[in-house]
Amino acid sequence: MKHVRTISVVCLLIFGMCLLPMAEVMAQPKEIILGAALPLTGGQSREGGYYKRAYELAVKEINDAGGITVKEYGKKIPVKLILYDDKSDNTTSVQLYEKLVTEDKVNALLGGYGTPLITAHTIVAEKYRTPYVNGGGATGAIYERKMKYIFGLIANIEKLTYTVMDWLVGQQDAGNLKKPLKIAQMGENTSHGKEFRQGIQARSKAAPDRFQVVMDEPFELNLKDADPLLQKVKASNADIYLVDARLADYTTIHRRYTELGLYHQVVSYGPRGSEKAARDALGAASDYIMSCNWWHKDLPIPAAKSFAQKWEKLYNEPAEWFPALGYETVRVLAKAIEDAGSLDKEKIRNALAKMDMKGSLVVGGRVTFKPNGQIDNDYVMMQNAPGGKASLIYPADIATAKAIVPIPKK
Repeated sequence: MKHVRTISVVCLLIFGMCLLPMAEVMAQPKEIILGAALPLTGGQSREGGYYKRAYELAVKEINDAGGITVKEYGKKIPVKLILYDDKSDNTTSVQLYEKLVTEDKVNALLGGYGTPLITAHTIVAEKYRTPYVNGGGATGAIYERKMKYIFGLIANIEKLTYTVMDWLVGQQDAGNLKKPLKIAQMGENTSHGKEFRQGIQARSKAAPDRFQVVMDEPFELNLKDADPLLQKVKASNADIYLVDARLADYTTIHRRYTELGLYHQVVSYGPRGSEKAARDALGAASDYIMSCNWWHKDLPIPAAKSFAQKWEKLYNEPAEWFPALGYETVRVLAKAIEDAGSLDKEKIRNALAKMDMKGSLVVGGRVTFKPNGQIDNDYVMMQNAPGGKASLIYPADIATAKAIVPIPKK
């Protein structure tokens, strides 16, 4: 009789389980794990710190709303964010991304910051077929390696140079700049800098009646002495001066440029120029510098304005492109998980490949990816103004002021 009762209880338990909804029978995760390694110390700690705060803010907002809806489980699941410090070191970055995948068992990866670091650690995401989204790597070379799991939210550097050159053409046609223009250009000795210099060379060769490159020099990162380069700039007798440099190198170079009393009708350091740290360091020396960037707080897009107001209120500082793109990186990955309706990595990857996210804070307000995984949105150009301010100057449909060209002599 005792055995009969035991069998009956077992049968009832099995029968009861059969009546449960399938989503309840499946093992339900307590959290969705996202992870990244960022340069929180070392040469790029300032930028890495921006991404850390942006990631944390986006995840907090998602969790405050209950988490990410995952159809497969029929409910919202909160997000756990794991962040490590790669110390701005390539080898360390690779090791930490390995740890995130193999030990922390992340569902998906958020990217780091900077071309060398991202180029190095993205091999981990591809190796383990783990979806990866970043807002800190623009170099086209990152995405031309035929990787399936790597996605990026900032357009490539070649497009940046083409945007600058198109703007210069408009200034020539408006009579503000002469034809041909003699260009002195420099770029950091990385794929980022090489793409910048190659883009200018390509456009110049295609339009020799408009442009003539009279100086083209690479330089190593973390430049200590800018004098040899700037003496070449001076000797080139160029009309305009175009440089691709990271924030620290931009500050070092332009401080010395100013001390030497150099002048050009147009001065640009690629995507650098309007950052608060550089404006604080250079003061009036940074006035009238033009920059070409992936985002600006004055973009006429509701999501961009909302983020800019939120960031300034939280941190008492103006929103720059670093946190804006970091914040949107999390939102894009969250949408991909929701679109996939699953935590299956292949399904999340496929959702990213098919992504069409409207209402984004990126330029144009829409996120889609090219077949290589990189976004192709437009750039915006801005010009610093006295008093630490900056205005959007290009494209015309979003400009908040006309460019001052040639820039005034000091």
